[in-house]
Amino acid sequence: MTITRLVGYQVLDSRGRPTVAATVLLSDGTSHTSHIPSGASTGLHEAKELRDHKTPYSEKIFNGKSVFQACANINELIAPKLVGNVANLVAADQLIKTIDPSEDFHTIGANASLAVSIAVAKSQAHTEGKSLARFFQPTGPLQLPMPMVNILSGGAHAKKTMDIQDVLVMAHGATSFREAISWISAIREIATTEGAKLGAPTHLIADEGGLAIPFTTIESACDFVSSCITLAGLEVGRDVSIALDVAATQLYIDGSYHLPNANKVHTKNDFIAYMQNLVKNQPIISIEDPFAEDDWDSWNQFMTGIPTNLQVVGDDLYTTNLVRLNRGILHNSSNSILIKPNQNGLLTTTLQVLKEAKASNLRTVVSARSGETEDSWLADLAVGWGAGQIKVGSTHGSDRTSKWNRLLELEAIEDCEFNKGQPLKS
Repeated sequence: MTITRLVGYQVLDSRGRPTVAATVLLSDGTSHTSHIPSGASTGLHEAKELRDHKTPYSEKIFNGKSVFQACANINELIAPKLVGNVANLVAADQLIKTIDPSEDFHTIGANASLAVSIAVAKSQAHTEGKSLARFFQPTGPLQLPMPMVNILSGGAHAKKTMDIQDVLVMAHGATSFREAISWISAIREIATTEGAKLGAPTHLIADEGGLAIPFTTIESACDFVSSCITLAGLEVGRDVSIALDVAATQLYIDGSYHLPNANKVHTKNDFIAYMQNLVKNQPIISIEDPFAEDDWDSWNQFMTGIPTNLQVVGDDLYTTNLVRLNRGILHNSSNSILIKPNQNGLLTTTLQVLKEAKASNLRTVVSARSGETEDSWLADLAVGWGAGQIKVGSTHGSDRTSKWNRLLELEAIEDCEFNKGQPLKS
């Protein structure tokens, strides 16, 4: 089927901020829409989303954060060249790269390029009579990813109520996706109750739906979540373990790591030792961005002394960028990568990064952003790409539950297997 129309337009994300949507209309009369997320703690090396700061499109009401220029780029630059063609993801992505050959899409905006890429992928999947997950994996059982879910949030997601960004859980003892998400939902509700008993403001919800309960130290936050796992009738370390998103780039100032809530400043070597002790003494099976995005030496040194099967995830380190990933592979800087399509700008090149990581035996975690939408395409990508793990936030807010519910739907209607190959601390 051919594309009869492509429209880019502004919608709102989960923070109430403008973001880009794109709709492809096909010759059979159907329409296929994508909504694009936006991050708060963005890495320096990410593809560049385009906002209307100091442009004729800027509106005072949005403080320059509107995306009318990005939408205009879809309508004026991409649409005229795409309309009339058959819906084909590879061809559309190649066309977009000819329109903006820059590495980071700073001309048209990565929010514009990704919106078109996803809308075309949905259109092609429809043309072939497949779900988006089946479009990427046409045959065999679909692999449902292990969920990594926020319980507590701080950092840029919650006005720095904790020094680190998130304390999450992974239900690696579950035998199905529905069991895993049920366990985690129960832990999240217990955390609300137990936080209230401590006098914490549990009505304060962070950008990704986690609880913004203040904790002075990382250890006390981990201890709290461990207690909630136990209260849910689950065994810490056997059924459910902790994952951390340190987001250390935000802590890195003038060559040192600053923990303001703990009132401590660490040299790089001291912070490496601190991270090593933290993963040794807490039931942590995954740690994301323990060091700053360009502090490669600390990443490399940390990897030489980690516990067996600890997952060390690069997010800001890699920004879903193939060049940076290859550097990390060469120096063994991590054993896992976070995959965020809007860090990259196109689906085909995002998938290329994921495949390269897998080929080098890195674990892959498909991830949402803090400014999300109710669109559920990320869940289909995690399944269709066989990512193994997915991270979309907590179990609160339709911008988060839309992804969890889509995975539950796929589990119910498709031939699926639940990923049990996640890391386990020895």
